[in-house]
Amino acid sequence: MSDSPDQVIAKDNFTQYKAANYAKLSDDEAFERFTMSLLLKQYGAGPADIEQGLVSGTDDGGIDGFYVFLNGREPVGSDSIRLTNRRNALEGLQTGVTLDVVVVQTKKESTWDTNVFPKIESALKSIFDTSQTAADLRSFPLNDDIIEKTMTWRKLRSKIAMLAPVVHFHVYYATFAKQPDVNNYMKTKARQLKAWLVTSLPTGSTTSVEYVGDAELVTRLRVGSDFVAKLVLTKLPIREANALVGLVSIKDYLKFLRYDKSKVIRNEMFAVNVRDYAGSNVRVNDAIGKTLAGDSESLFWWLNNGITIIVDKADNPLELVWVLTNPLIVNGLQTSHVIHEQDLAKSITKKRLNQSVLVRVITESDPEVREAIISGTNNQTAIASLQLHANEEKQLRIEEFLRAYGWYYERRRYQYRGMKVPASRIRNMTEVGQAVMAYRLLQPDTARARPTSLLGTNAGWEKVFDSSESEELYLKALTVVDAVDDYLRTSEAKAIADDLTNARYYLVAGYGLRTSGIKKLEDFEKIPTSALKQNPSATVLTELHELLYQEVGKLDDGKTALDRMFKGAKLKTAFFDQILGLNAH
Repeated sequence: MSDSPDQVIAKDNFTQYKAANYAKLSDDEAFERFTMSLLLKQYGAGPADIEQGLVSGTDDGGIDGFYVFLNGREPVGSDSIRLTNRRNALEGLQTGVTLDVVVVQTKKESTWDTNVFPKIESALKSIFDTSQTAADLRSFPLNDDIIEKTMTWRKLRSKIAMLAPVVHFHVYYATFAKQPDVNNYMKTKARQLKAWLVTSLPTGSTTSVEYVGDAELVTRLRVGSDFVAKLVLTKLPIREANALVGLVSIKDYLKFLRYDKSKVIRNEMFAVNVRDYAGSNVRVNDAIGKTLAGDSESLFWWLNNGITIIVDKADNPLELVWVLTNPLIVNGLQTSHVIHEQDLAKSITKKRLNQSVLVRVITESDPEVREAIISGTNNQTAIASLQLHANEEKQLRIEEFLRAYGWYYERRRYQYRGMKVPASRIRNMTEVGQAVMAYRLLQPDTARARPTSLLGTNAGWEKVFDSSESEELYLKALTVVDAVDDYLRTSEAKAIADDLTNARYYLVAGYGLRTSGIKKLEDFEKIPTSALKQNPSATVLTELHELLYQEVGKLDDGKTALDRMFKGAKLKTAFFDQILGLNAH
């Protein structure tokens, strides 16, 4: 039977996507990423976000992707600060925060599988049942990636329960099959799954259970990933070249900052800001708050430095109304958050609400010019965050060095948006940090469990991004991780254990240790980076893989989720002892 016009378009787009982004992967693996990129557009998910949510493999419960987002744009993984007991863990989250869960099954076929939703429903019933422990989920059986995502989802729900989150639960089955071929039996199964979800989620939640076939894939291909916001000026702006400067009333600026008809701030606007919100108690922010809470003869914009926004496009359909595409607030984060918080507390006077804030809007697509603007408008004393390091000389050198070898180092979120670079060759700060933690620092457990926690401390950051270290280290570390990933996707590796997420950093660390030839662990740090090997053979990786899972077998009690073992110290110690023993012979 010939392909439909929509199938022709969808398949051609997939072929181009795979060639441009994931040429090394199998068609099935590339199709997973192709589909996720379409289904997760609205959340601004990048390649790293997509990879983190992939859970397919043996015992996946019929699920290939499991994603959790807060406030529409913030991905939450097991290492998220939101799941910790830190004082600022829930900072920026308001009552009624949106919590999106996206569960996806993909099949690169041209016909429908009628049993997909029943299988997913069965898995979700166990995932939702909090009385079922990790051991119960393992015996279902569900693989370790699914269990980790389950625990993340459960823990987050519990953590933010007091905020009465509005849950949006989405289940998708995506394939090249023809949309009209969804039969009555399949529609019934979708309705049954949706009905069960409705009874299992809090009041006010929304659910969607969708068959995404040829026509729906084409529809989603036509939907852009851009987000827009409307900025209303009080007077005609001053315009020069591709920039404008104008005044915006505080009440209209609040509408610009927030999602439509809500009081939830749009965090995606602050993705490239080098500092986090410092809190209302910081001296400067306290002063802004007091200004908003009291009237004086001075107008607000006289007393404030204002806001700088970089956009991809600025249109003014009405004289004073501007529609900004992908607005990024590069300076003014503190002011924006104070205005937002003071309004929530109903502390802004009526007079101040009608006064204005100074706003600069710059339309610029050139990455070097954008970088100069970001740097130039962020030269105050900064608040610690990973983004704070983005402009450091070391980070710039790593980016330039890796680019020469075909790697694209994403120092900033959205840095490569709209640019034609292979998604499989983009790595962000955390991913590069994880590679170095495993390869150079021999900390695979930290790389697996809590990389951002290590990078979030000055001491940890200096260890990973040592200013005296050669940029060659970062290339070698990425090269080894990439080779290990290629190996773990082979049938030979899957015969040992189909567990890429857990095994990856242990094999990277094991390779560095095994090929160093050292007999005492403390001697590893004495080896110069230039002497570290970077070409893992299948023979060496197979040896290490078998060795690793021999130790896993000894420690596995059959009850605890495997990821806890890989995140702890016992397995690493046992694995390293075995490797040092081999080196000694």
